[in-house]
Amino acid sequence: MTVVRVNPGSCGFVTRIIARREEGRAVRIELESGCEAVQALALRVKEMGSLGIGDVLSRGIGRNRVFIEGSKALSHAGCPVLSAMIKAAEVELGLNVPARVSMEFESAREETKKTAVTSC
Repeated sequence: MTVVRVNPGSCGFVTRIIARREEGRAVRIELESGCEAVQALALRVKEMGSLGIGDVLSRGIGRNRVFIEGSKALSHAGCPVLSAMIKAAEVELGLNVPARVSMEFESAREETKKTAVTSC
């Protein structure tokens, strides 16, 4: 079992993703969240059933089953839950290793300081 905790930032709705390997090269995903959109996604994911290796590794967001179904439930394109679902499935299937993923904003002030220092 692989568990990923997603803290998406400003909305404050933490999501817990549980990936469980099934027979063969398939994985089942469960979602726990206080976010109504992610709860709706959880129902879609349950209806989807198991994800095969092709579902996890399919190229391009427009051809990926998780992103196609996920976009029907999540209206916020910047929500990181769909990507985290793919990562959890990859790790559970042995296709990737569990590693910390982050996204950080740098302020314009920090960039100005870096430029000022390097231009001296």
